[in-house]
Amino acid sequence: MRNLFRSFERSGVEYLLISGQASVLYGAATFSEDVDLWVRPSGRNIGRLAAALAACRARVYKLTPPLVLRYFRKGHGFHFTVPGRPGPAYLDILGRPPRVGSFGASRRKARVMETDWGRLPVVGIEDLIGLKKTRRLFDYEVISNLVRIRVGESASPSRALLRWALRETFRAEDRVEYARRLGRKLALAEARREIASEIPRWQARHVAYWRPIIRELRALWRRGGLLPAGVPVVASSTP
Repeated sequence: MRNLFRSFERSGVEYLLISGQASVLYGAATFSEDVDLWVRPSGRNIGRLAAALAACRARVYKLTPPLVLRYFRKGHGFHFTVPGRPGPAYLDILGRPPRVGSFGASRRKARVMETDWGRLPVVGIEDLIGLKKTRRLFDYEVISNLVRIRVGESASPSRALLRWALRETFRAEDRVEYARRLGRKLALAEARREIASEIPRWQARHVAYWRPIIRELRALWRRGGLLPAGVPVVASSTP
């Protein structure tokens, strides 16, 4: 993966590390298999991405549309394998992730962090929390860890930060604590009831977001419009 990110740097690819690996870097999770990236959805940047992937001998993994701008802007995922040791790395790329704003706005809030693959731009905690509101229950524990990390970065958290933490955490004990620090009394049972009703709503929104994308992906598959699994990425992909 170090070679991949060096190739990105040489090609000038604009991207952010997101999801599982970003959560690991912040200390909110302990393990993630895949590498997930948010790539700026512009024609020029997609061309740079294709060139960088080709230079690293990346191959299409599965269910990947052509590397063209309209599919990046629609929110499709692009899936690749990159040669490595002891085995290939799995790379998932999005041009328009759910529940966050524009790439430019998120890039301004991102952090550059030291990793085993070099210094990489990592999506900010607030945007990472938006990305993690999926249908997987485990992600809500990760979100709660991220909230606690964000609050802990300030020696004296502002009321605005504490209100944000109270709203975003999905751990009942933490919600009670943030309410107390704001001068509010919140019973543990009430916090649990709130969380129990909020998580299914976020899960439903996640499913609704992906439904039209999956529908279009199936249509592409039926007419043979997906990139064949196993083929190498070529630098001549045209946005």
